Amino acid sequence: MSSTLEWMIFQRIFGYGTTRGQKLLERFGSPERLLAAYVPQMEPGEPFTKTELSKLSERSRYEQWAERTLERCWKLGCQVLTPDSPQYPARLRNIYSFPAVLYVLGELGEIDEQPAIAVVGTRKCTDYGRRAAEEFSWELARRGVIIVSGLALGIDSISQEAALKAGGRTIAVLGNGIDTVYPAQHRPLHRAILEHGGAVVSEYPPQEGAQPFFFPLRNRIISGLSLGTLVVEGTRHSGSLITAGHAVTQNRDVFAVPGSIYSPQSAGPNWLIGQGALPVSSWEEILAQYPWLTFSEPKEQPPLQISFDNPTPSVYNGQKGASSRPQKQKKACGSEAPKGGKTEAPSYLTENQRRIFELLGEEPVSADRIVEQTGLPVPVVLANLTQLEIFGLVRTHPGRRFSR
Repeated sequence: MSSTLEWMIFQRIFGYGTTRGQKLLERFGSPERLLAAYVPQMEPGEPFTKTELSKLSERSRYEQWAERTLERCWKLGCQVLTPDSPQYPARLRNIYSFPAVLYVLGELGEIDEQPAIAVVGTRKCTDYGRRAAEEFSWELARRGVIIVSGLALGIDSISQEAALKAGGRTIAVLGNGIDTVYPAQHRPLHRAILEHGGAVVSEYPPQEGAQPFFFPLRNRIISGLSLGTLVVEGTRHSGSLITAGHAVTQNRDVFAVPGSIYSPQSAGPNWLIGQGALPVSSWEEILAQYPWLTFSEPKEQPPLQISFDNPTPSVYNGQKGASSRPQKQKKACGSEAPKGGKTEAPSYLTENQRRIFELLGEEPVSADRIVEQTGLPVPVVLANLTQLEIFGLVRTHPGRRFSR
C-alpha cells in the first residue's frame, strides 16, 4: 500500500489520468514500487523515458511540493483520497486511468451504495433543454439519485440547481484546482452544494490552473462516479459527447434526450441515439434500467428556496444570453472538431483506443485493415472505433472505412 505522498508524487511526475501512467501502474503494481525502481544514472529506455528520469531524479522537490499541498488542503478542509483510501469510490477505482489523487470538499458519503446519474449538456441551451434538465434532475433527486455534473454554464449548472431545490444531493467535478470556482459566477452554487450535503471534487490540486486538456480528462470522472450519463443537449462536437464516450468505455449506460432534427443543440443526443444510446423522454425510463435498486418515495413539497444569485445564462430559441463562455476555453470542453490527421492522441484514451487512433490519418482506412495492423479481434476494433467516434476523434466513411 502506497502512502498519500507517493500517490501525489506519481501523479505529478506521470500526469493526470494518462495512458502512460496507467501502463506503469499495471507494470509495477503501485506508486511505491514504481518510484523505488528508479536509481541514479539510469539510461533512458525501459521502463522510463528521458523526461521521466529527469523528473524522478528530483523526487525531493516533488516530495516538498506534496507536503505543501497537503498542508494547504488541511487549511481548506479538503480531503485527499487515493486508491488506497477506504473512502475512495470503488466506481472510480474500476475505470481505466482512474484518478491517482482525488481532492474532495464536502462529503461523498456512501457513493458506491447510492444511485448516481450524470447530467451533462451544452452551455448554450434552449428553453427545451433547460426544461428537460430541470425536470429530469428534479425528479431523480427527489427519489434519492445523486446528480453528478461539471458546474459549467448551461445544462450542468441547471441540473445541479434543480437537484438542490428538490432537496437532493449533487456532486460537482471540476476541471481545475479544487480551490478555484470556474466560472466565478457559480460561487453561490458551489457554496450551496457543500451546504446541502454534496461534494465538489477534482483530481487537480489547489492552485492548479485550468488547461485545455483538463476538461476532457475531467469528464471521465463525471461518468465514472455515475451509473449512467444523461446527455440533454449539445452539438455533434459538444464536450458532453466526450462524457458519453467515457461512459461507453467504462461500460456505463448512456441516455439521451431526443430533440428536433432542425435544432443544432439536439444534434449530439440524436446522433448518440443512432449509436445505441437509450432515448429517454421521462425520468421513469432511467430508473427502469436499475430494477435492483431501491429509490426513496418523494414527498410533496415546494422547491427549496436557495439563492444562486447570478442566474445561468442560456440561449432561448436561438437568442444569446447576457454573457458567454470565454473564447479561450472553447477547446477545453471538446467543443471543436479535430483538425486533420495531425491530431495527437488524447491522454485519456485506453491503450486499444490509442493504438487504433494512431493508425488513422486523413485517408480512410478499412476496418479489416485496422484489424490486420493491430491484431485485435474484429468486435474489439469496431467497439473502440465507435467509442472514438463518440469522442469526436474519428469519422466514418461508406464501406466501413475510418479516418481522423
